[in-house]
Amino acid sequence: MLGGAALMARRSRVAGLFALLIGAWPFACNAQLAVTPHAAVDVEHNSNVFDLSSSGGAPIGKNGPTFADTTIESRAGFDGTYMLGRQSFFGAGEFRRFDYDNFSSLSHNENTLNAGLIWKLERVLDGKVDYLHEQRMVQFMDLAASTNLILETENKIRASANILLSPEWRLENNFKDRTLDSPRNDTPGLSLHEDSIHEALRYLGVTNLAAGIDFDYLNGTYRHDPTALNPKYHQTSVALAATYILSGLTNFNGSLGYTRRDDATYNGGQSAVTGALGYKHSLTGKTSVDLELSRAVNSYVTTGGNELDTTAAASLAWQATYKATVKLGYSWTNSKFSQSDINGLGSRVDHLQTTNAEVDYLVLRWLSIRTYVRYLSRSSTQGLYTFDGTVYGIEFLAKPDRRH
Repeated sequence: MLGGAALMARRSRVAGLFALLIGAWPFACNAQLAVTPHAAVDVEHNSNVFDLSSSGGAPIGKNGPTFADTTIESRAGFDGTYMLGRQSFFGAGEFRRFDYDNFSSLSHNENTLNAGLIWKLERVLDGKVDYLHEQRMVQFMDLAASTNLILETENKIRASANILLSPEWRLENNFKDRTLDSPRNDTPGLSLHEDSIHEALRYLGVTNLAAGIDFDYLNGTYRHDPTALNPKYHQTSVALAATYILSGLTNFNGSLGYTRRDDATYNGGQSAVTGALGYKHSLTGKTSVDLELSRAVNSYVTTGGNELDTTAAASLAWQATYKATVKLGYSWTNSKFSQSDINGLGSRVDHLQTTNAEVDYLVLRWLSIRTYVRYLSRSSTQGLYTFDGTVYGIEFLAKPDRRH
């Protein structure tokens, strides 16, 4: 556990964040501007920090060989909106500090910032434009038996314009530019740049139902260090899609189609039937169930290639009382990596399972407590990527109620 002096210092820092939050709140709202600051501290224990296979030796921390560690995460941020007629400007930002007890070299800062505009011109034309920046730690499950801290930076620019062609038909247009600088130990210059266009035509002539066709085009480039390859790829998807919403009771959305990825560097790319199904239903006024099923071709940054992910997930939320909510969840993901044979270990297929439970309790209108436990288990045809671990923790969140 953390030393007494260090723990007291971190408690003082968190107390200062909470005091700043409450002191700033009276100045945060007026008729057009609404800003909600927040501050939190999360104490978490992870039985397998580096997501390593138990068949190997334990890494050496300051307290000796161990797979486990305890982390304190302190964070502070805000989210807000500013209304100007029909236009809505929005922004959100957060700063996070992670302090590791045993593996102190992993201690680091993270940050995120998102700002943009939701715009509307009359009733036939609307859209959104925003910018997202985030610096974060690369998850160890995306690395191969690594114990080094790696930070990655992602920047996104997104824009959309939707046109109501008639009372029954709507055309949706989305553009995204994404840059991800995500170095690895052997490729310190590794990065990814993607541009994508999403076009959708929706028929709105049936009450509570929107159905139509989706088209997606993605153009990407992996950039490595000067001695590595620079593969380019193109990805096209076509799907039939539908959304059904019955307010307060049922929410269904689904798509089914085909994706083709042309990759000149690895085996000619990837092609597969893809899609997604989502179903949310309120069993009672206090209990709801959420089911998800998806299959998609995604970029796998670590090898500069792609993966085919099939995921099934289920969650249950129970509003036990006005102040307490219980959440349970389970997910299973099958991942096939078409480029994994370059490691000389044969094709790689992973099976990742995640089981989680949490209880949220509203202590005061501005203070909530969340306790949680999560178990992760991954089996792989390449034993280097097999691991399991348990995470449990408690989070204290201060966030003023906007209604007051």
